[in-house]
Amino acid sequence: MNHDPRLSPSEEYEWSLQERALADQRAGLDPTGGDASLGTYRLMAQLLAQPPEDQLPADFARRVARQVQPGARLDTRLERGLLGLLVVTMAVAGFAVVVIYGGAWLPALDQGMLGAWLAKPWAWVLVACLGLSRMSRHWLHHDQPA
Repeated sequence: MNHDPRLSPSEEYEWSLQERALADQRAGLDPTGGDASLGTYRLMAQLLAQPPEDQLPADFARRVARQVQPGARLDTRLERGLLGLLVVTMAVAGFAVVVIYGGAWLPALDQGMLGAWLAKPWAWVLVACLGLSRMSRHWLHHDQPA
């Protein structure tokens, strides 16, 4: 056993008892015999060496995998309700912003502004990048569910 400077003398003593009990268990010694201070540790080492009495069912992994699959949740009503509440809140907030501040900036959105925006070369580059990105997803099958 290596000396660990982080252990106090009492912890080091307990460690050595545990190690001796484990060595005794591996040697096949009786867990109830011998040193009384080792009795509990020997019994614990013997219990840990035995396989568990209750075995998992044969299809345990399949059942757990089925439970964690996307869309296999039993109850998503709360999440859907909260998402709906969020969408309604955002729509109401957007409508309130248009009603309160729209008089100042809505007249600026005329056909002349749209034409000026479309005349910018960077706008076409942005549209091309977005289009190519979307098409490459389709080509590389990233839209396919896993």
